[in-house]
Amino acid sequence: MTSHKATGFFYTLFLAERWIIVDPDGHEFIVTAVNSIRLGKSPRNEEMFAQKFQTSFNWMQSTVSLLNKTGFNMAGSWSADEDVVAVNHQSTSKKFSYTTQLGLLAGYIREAVKLDSTRKGHPAISFILDAEFAPYCQRKTEVLKSTASDPALFGHFSDNEIAFLTPEIDAVRRISNPSNPVYVALLQYCQKNNTTPAQLSVVQKQEFIGEIATVYFNVVATAIKQQDPNHLYIGSRIHAAAKNNPFLLRVADRFVDIHSINYYGYWELQASHRTYWSSWMTKPFFITEFYTKATDAGLANISGAGWLVHTQNDRGLHYQNFCLQLLAAPSCVGWHWFRYQDNDPTDLTTDPSNNDSNKGIVNNLYEPYPLLVDYMKELNLRKYSLRNFLLKSLHP
Repeated sequence: MTSHKATGFFYTLFLAERWIIVDPDGHEFIVTAVNSIRLGKSPRNEEMFAQKFQTSFNWMQSTVSLLNKTGFNMAGSWSADEDVVAVNHQSTSKKFSYTTQLGLLAGYIREAVKLDSTRKGHPAISFILDAEFAPYCQRKTEVLKSTASDPALFGHFSDNEIAFLTPEIDAVRRISNPSNPVYVALLQYCQKNNTTPAQLSVVQKQEFIGEIATVYFNVVATAIKQQDPNHLYIGSRIHAAAKNNPFLLRVADRFVDIHSINYYGYWELQASHRTYWSSWMTKPFFITEFYTKATDAGLANISGAGWLVHTQNDRGLHYQNFCLQLLAAPSCVGWHWFRYQDNDPTDLTTDPSNNDSNKGIVNNLYEPYPLLVDYMKELNLRKYSLRNFLLKSLHP
């Protein structure tokens, strides 16, 4: 494998008309991550954990072994990072990479609503221009100093799926609160463009979202990089129609090291998105959520955004097809499968989008799905040669 400059940390590099990631030792690295690598909380999960693992260290050690053998190399968002770090400290082989999910805007909103309950239910973007948001981010990112020297840490997500969506503009308009700075900014935008909030076009709404997002990305990127200049800022996991907003993506491009995009509603990466994103973004991207769920797992599969298929074999075929499309995209540097473990319908503490679906590579008894894992392994272990072949074939 070609060697590049080793910095002790991950970084991105544009090379031969494509983006790559270079790992701490100077080797090319294609992100192959699994989200939500964490222990289940239901009584059934806890019973099986006690029988099979006894300690969280034993569980994570077993899990990292499974993922490494399957060709995965990273713990994605909402994973048990402390357990990954503990296993890394005891490991004599290559360390397992991990990410953090900081939830900066989400955390700030919770605090702001505690102080002013009338803001409960207000759109997330209506909090971004608050004078207290930047100081909050500075405080909350101080913890990053403790891991700033860890070479296994890949980077930081600032949030997940902020509703940078055009319907949110109507929600801001309905606030009608002259003390809310985003509402004031909306009125000023309308005055500048000779229109009213009720008459804004879709493009104008997208542009206004871009203006608010400029503040968001500037605030969070500044806070993260001040506390941890060594690791990548990997965005806020843009989703839904937000991934089609050129104003938003161009703004994010100024601040992120890698764009993170949660991708649902399509069986594979669309040619239109590859075209649009390459014209709107100068930085690489990875897909940070995708999955399928199968009826043969015996779950209701009512919740969740992933495609529903018949069998674990079908899930494996979808995984290979989806990831081959990503490997053929010169600006794509990897993917994150959602998620480690199936939902457990008996877990009454989970949110409604995660309560009854076959999303995992393991079931609720911590047993892997052999067919799915075999298909994943077949592609994951060949990802570097596959990418080289596809890029040379499609982009000679």
